[in-house]
Amino acid sequence: MKNLVLLLAFLSLATANMHFEKNKKCSECHPQIYKEYKSSQHSNATVFKDKIHGAVYDKHPQKNKKQKYRCAKCHTPTADNLKDLLTPKNGIIPDASNETQNEAIACAYCHRISDTLDGKAMSKNIISKEKKVYFTSVKSKLESSFHKIKENKAVFANAKLCMGCHTHKANKKKFDVCSTETEQMDEKTNCISCHMPKVDGKATEKSVDKTHTFHGFPGLHGDLSHLSKYVSLSLSHKKESLSIVIDHKVGHSSTLHPLRFSLLKVSVLRAGKTISLEPKKLFEVIGHNNKPTPPWLADSIIKDTRLKPNSKTNFDFKFKLLSGDSVHVEFGHLLVKPKVLKKFKLENNAEAKKFRVISEKTFTIK
Repeated sequence: MKNLVLLLAFLSLATANMHFEKNKKCSECHPQIYKEYKSSQHSNATVFKDKIHGAVYDKHPQKNKKQKYRCAKCHTPTADNLKDLLTPKNGIIPDASNETQNEAIACAYCHRISDTLDGKAMSKNIISKEKKVYFTSVKSKLESSFHKIKENKAVFANAKLCMGCHTHKANKKKFDVCSTETEQMDEKTNCISCHMPKVDGKATEKSVDKTHTFHGFPGLHGDLSHLSKYVSLSLSHKKESLSIVIDHKVGHSSTLHPLRFSLLKVSVLRAGKTISLEPKKLFEVIGHNNKPTPPWLADSIIKDTRLKPNSKTNFDFKFKLLSGDSVHVEFGHLLVKPKVLKKFKLENNAEAKKFRVISEKTFTIK
């Protein structure tokens, strides 16, 4: 284990402060992909653009003590001072005036991932030192005057390239504050198949293909329409109750970050009047000594009502349905739990409070 820790530390230093091409340069040949990317969370992952990430970092003792910005490894990996950001107790923290930090999770960074390495605290991306060689999932039929294209199917086709940042993250207490259950995934439902589906449009100006891999990375921050097909709803009812079943065809829990909060909302339209039933709340609480704490202080899961990977979950409501009733069901997410909005000074942040519907359906009772 000691050797693995040393190897990860060496790789972090070896890839720190490497040069990466700017995102804008990629837009010259990939305008459609660039347009998708610019609206994605990958493009807006910095503490300057992602107000929720910034709010959490503002509370973190590492910022208050100007120790380091540990999140830079995944949130601003192409920063020209990445080594300094990751070095403890040197007073270097994120700087909005640094152009390379504003590149966020850059195009060139992801396409230079040659492999990933498992780690105890978090995993690691292995970045190719060849500046103008970019990897893809299939052998390219095109030639580029700007860069070489190499097939790296073992890393790009099965979502391994995502795992350098998205497997897990442990705090100093060696507790995973967030984790993706990668063992639950398969070829049909992995990061690439779900979050980078094929969509209409050319990947490049020269491409003859009519479709390309979507680079908007749909998730809780953005358009959930690409993901709605993985979450379906059904209804059954008895004399005095109704039941909603959520078929969660996803290889990980319904939410991954402990700040997230999910709701199952049910309303009944009867004779022109809407009756809202008490919603079901799905979330994870982490903390210490059975009390909720910020992620950096947690060492255990206190409560977990999230949807499990690849599961069907039944939710019962005590309510008598009548013939002619119209039942509207919504399942969706909030980026931040309502109870902690004030703690992180996000009570006036519309994005943090927005209810994002991933699946909805209306049923008519006969």
